[in-house]
Amino acid sequence: MENENKPKNNQEPQKIEVVVEISKEPDFKQFYAIGAIGVNNLYDFRISFYNDEPDLVRGNGMRKIQRKIGSEIILSPVAALELSRWLDQNVKDYERKFGPIFKNQKQEADDEHPKSKILEGYA
Repeated sequence: MENENKPKNNQEPQKIEVVVEISKEPDFKQFYAIGAIGVNNLYDFRISFYNDEPDLVRGNGMRKIQRKIGSEIILSPVAALELSRWLDQNVKDYERKFGPIFKNQKQEADDEHPKSKILEGYA
């Protein structure tokens, strides 16, 4: 059986150059996110990026924080894997240039007590 993918007459396959042009949609928006939350299932990964807006301390010592989702990205499993690899490589590059990224001391202390309701930067 002859290989169907082999060019006829022993010709080399033609190489096609692909140029990717990047542009922004007219309604493109950009915002600074302090965190992300998300879920995944068999079909996709959903990542929501958020910012927190703290209110003033109330009389009872409680503080209300408004967590506002700025955008949600829905990725295929393959795109999520590509994003994971891209982030991993870029964090390594960043740390090589600027040094290790550290959580602040308060956040590290909270990691030891995961039930703590104190949020970084608001205590």
